[in-house]
Amino acid sequence: MKTILKEIDPFAFEEALRMSATQKKVFAVKQDEEDRKNLDKKWERLNMKLKQSDTTFQEPDCKCICSNRCRPVQAIATDKRLQRAVSQDIR
Repeated sequence: MKTILKEIDPFAFEEALRMSATQKKVFAVKQDEEDRKNLDKKWERLNMKLKQSDTTFQEPDCKCICSNRCRPVQAIATDKRLQRAVSQDIR
């Protein structure tokens, strides 16, 4: 596979070899366990904050499969209440 990729675009291949771990993370197919736990904690804090500010709020039933790559909270907050809460400091 590496040989094929190198033959297709040798400059991009060499550039990819020089990427740092942080830069490679963008292209990762599987999310690492530490990132998953950090995102889960952010979602828990966000849900707790929303429950405190809105008694009618119910946490969405969307359990993730840990082997799937998930986007950060800010990237998928579409509900108005979520957008408001995410825009505030939830750390």
